[in-house]
Amino acid sequence: MTAAQKLSASLEDYIEAIYLLGGDETEVRPKEIIARMGVTGPSVTEALRLLSDKDLIHYVPYGAVTLTDAGKSVAQGVYHRHKTLKRFFIEILGIDEADAEKGACEMEHVASPDLVYRLVLYTSFVQKNLCDDPQGVVARFKQFVEQREKNTCRSKIQDKNGSESQ
Repeated sequence: MTAAQKLSASLEDYIEAIYLLGGDETEVRPKEIIARMGVTGPSVTEALRLLSDKDLIHYVPYGAVTLTDAGKSVAQGVYHRHKTLKRFFIEILGIDEADAEKGACEMEHVASPDLVYRLVLYTSFVQKNLCDDPQGVVARFKQFVEQREKNTCRSKIQDKNGSESQ
């Protein structure tokens, strides 16, 4: 997909939903997309029309939807960013699954491929080094966060703009 074909966050959500519902080959019905995303029929119809215009899906009104090869590539990229961000939030930052899911859904649209790649490398690095150091960086980070959250003097360490000093 070219830069001119960059998808909005909303269209990325639709193509990811189609991918998750149908995988690489299975047809997806618009009503399945409506149910998964909690959107209206007209919204799905408009999104499908736009994705079809970009040659990312095969779609005819009132018919099933399948991904084109280009659509599969885009959908896999969006899903990969989502999974990577969620994994990083849970395994490295210690965020609970619901918040990690929500954060990944929001950030997957703005995270560059290089950022996602670096997060994958960092996660692998930390997990590899945990074998040698059970009280590794993840555990120490978790303790650091817990201590910061217990700090009752937070207002004293905020600057006049409201952001915390390091």
